[in-house]
Amino acid sequence: GGTVYILGGNLALSPSIDTFLQSKGYVTQRVAGANQYATAVDIAEQLDNPSTIFEATGLSFQDALSAVPAAIAGGAILLTDGSTQAPETAAYLAAHPNDIRYAIGGPLATFGADPVATPVYGQDLYGSSAAVAMTFFPNATTFDAATGLNFPDALAGGLFMGTPGHVGPMLLVEPSVPLPPNIANYLVGDGQMSKGYLFGGPLAVGSDVMAAL
Repeated sequence: GGTVYILGGNLALSPSIDTFLQSKGYVTQRVAGANQYATAVDIAEQLDNPSTIFEATGLSFQDALSAVPAAIAGGAILLTDGSTQAPETAAYLAAHPNDIRYAIGGPLATFGADPVATPVYGQDLYGSSAAVAMTFFPNATTFDAATGLNFPDALAGGLFMGTPGHVGPMLLVEPSVPLPPNIANYLVGDGQMSKGYLFGGPLAVGSDVMAAL
């Protein structure tokens, strides 16, 4: 009887998924646009057009994943075409001129597409992850960490940080030590940090990273 939201069109997720879930008693609702930019807009509308927007490039996944825990608090994630604004995103922003906008990514990425947004970024994907953490979770007591080389672990882990008692950032790390310097600096600088979750097995993130964290 529960509702399952299926994000993406039939080429991303086969209609057989809808049929299977419905056969198990679920109500399915597919949210899909003509491309990933339009789908992100449709998701924002499904969320009743929150007044805070996190923009991230749609050409790679890391910046958007870093934004997930911050967006859970009451925002939506829209995608840019790298340093060029996607028409679908531009149209949505024009229709909601009073939204608070954050560009997760620098001039070569999202901030280049929307220089009016408040920029939150570092020198690389790990630095941007740390910048999101420092901006939106300066006094967190819990953090997530996952490899920055692939998206599934960080995607699931970021959503976990929206559950009760687990409010904090998603920190992207490399498969082995050393920890990215900005990530290490964030963890050391947050005197209230007391608990962390590392998502993914030892082939994704080594035990040496676990020990360093």
